[in-house]
Amino acid sequence: MIDTVPADQLIIALPSRGRLAEATDNLFANAGLRIYKPNQRQYTATIPSLPGSQVVYQRPRDILNQVGEGQADIGVTGLDIVAEHSEDSADVMVIDRLGFGRCQLLLAVPDSWIDVTSIADLADLSLRQHARGAQLRIATKYNNLTKSFLYRQSISRFLIVHAEGAMEAAPRMAYADMIADLSETGTTLRENQLRPLDGGVIFASEAVMIGNRRRLREAPNKLETLRELIELIEAHRRARQFVSLRANIAGQSVADVQDRILADPTLAGAKGPGVVAVASPPGAKKHWFETNLLVRTDLIHKTMQRLRALGGADIIVTRPDYVFGEASATYNRFEQLLNKYERTSWEA
Repeated sequence: MIDTVPADQLIIALPSRGRLAEATDNLFANAGLRIYKPNQRQYTATIPSLPGSQVVYQRPRDILNQVGEGQADIGVTGLDIVAEHSEDSADVMVIDRLGFGRCQLLLAVPDSWIDVTSIADLADLSLRQHARGAQLRIATKYNNLTKSFLYRQSISRFLIVHAEGAMEAAPRMAYADMIADLSETGTTLRENQLRPLDGGVIFASEAVMIGNRRRLREAPNKLETLRELIELIEAHRRARQFVSLRANIAGQSVADVQDRILADPTLAGAKGPGVVAVASPPGAKKHWFETNLLVRTDLIHKTMQRLRALGGADIIVTRPDYVFGEASATYNRFEQLLNKYERTSWEA
């Protein structure tokens, strides 16, 4: 299906099911990039507001493969998948961290291990197991990340048991002693009589947008489509941090109201206030002027109180759909990385 897409269209691989898929579709829709899929069984879709694009649905693990092999230009998947499988790829690049799908890859042990509560305890246990001629068995599908983490903790006596699916049952079924798996809230671990180790967080993951550096570098038309997509998502995410607060303020003139607002640094902002005269009916006792401020959501009430102190009234709060900066920080960063390959460390 991908082969039939016009060569100049940006191919976007998105998760096909699950919470990651739902959150991704919501992000695109809220950013004005609603995905149109006439049949839910289809694995292709379009974004009517982004005509230079084509959506294909895949499993998150397959999305990394599609992007890495150049069958898709960009995709949304988990950072854990990228860190585990892309290794030192010159083609796969992380364009942006999307801020949802957050979870942790962590080590968990049975509740019955009352003497093993930390990484230091686990190191001691692995040595004792080795001295008895046994190995500490850890079930996980994140072989590379788990090994690297344990080696950094000076733990080298262990055996990775590769497992897929619900591995919380591994200790109970006796094919592993403990697990290394993703956890969002810890509920599934608790329900299976498992608990995380102190200091046992291997990796912090979230949804990321990835791209194929080689394909994008060779396609200026796709870059223009990608720029529009990135800027809309960035401006929408930024807008969630702010509200637009509009107020009428009584005063003598535009300059008078401007000076009073500028006297309060918390209202003035970086570029100063916008103030316009409000048409007043003949014989009005007060002259009113309107100002519009972009305010952080956690400062709504404090800002409202300061405007009241200046004589403000009719204070209206609205939420913007987008807040664009002077330039897109995400796209500028992407451009800098596009033609520059550096070995990526996922340990941060």
